[in-house]
Amino acid sequence: MLAALALAAAGCGSSRHDYKIPPQPAPSGETALSGKKGATIGEVAYTAIGLHTRLGEVIGSHGSWVPHGQYVRVRILMVNHGRERHDFDPGRQLLVTADGKTYGPSTDAMQISRGVSGTQTLASQELRAFDLWFDVPKNATIRALRVFGDASSSKLADQLKGAKVAGAKNPVDLPLK
Repeated sequence: MLAALALAAAGCGSSRHDYKIPPQPAPSGETALSGKKGATIGEVAYTAIGLHTRLGEVIGSHGSWVPHGQYVRVRILMVNHGRERHDFDPGRQLLVTADGKTYGPSTDAMQISRGVSGTQTLASQELRAFDLWFDVPKNATIRALRVFGDASSSKLADQLKGAKVAGAKNPVDLPLK
């Protein structure tokens, strides 16, 4: 639904306005992170919008799996403000704990939950939200989601030079606590 709203607005002229997207129910046990600030890498804005920690199992239509420690699920929202497509690789993202250690997504949990897999392409002006699952130690305190994004530019002059968006920091940490 979110993607359809973004695509419908892409051809609406040059007037600037904000969407009034209806609130979406958070999955059971998830904490909505509506007050958290996002970050931009290149032309794509990233915001962590949901967090669920201390999950003891992932259950899917075809199986279930227990973590080595605890599962943590982070819901991320991405908005492509550029004119070109931008790629996002869910497998490169890292969960950062309070002790500074990082953890990649759990392949088991992502597959069982029927989460996204492989490189995701965001169309021009598209917005998309999905979950990333991580298996971290049972007593770990979650600090941030480290996002690795696409810092490329839609400007023709930048594309001809192979330049990134000026000042684009990549990766960025999105605070979760």
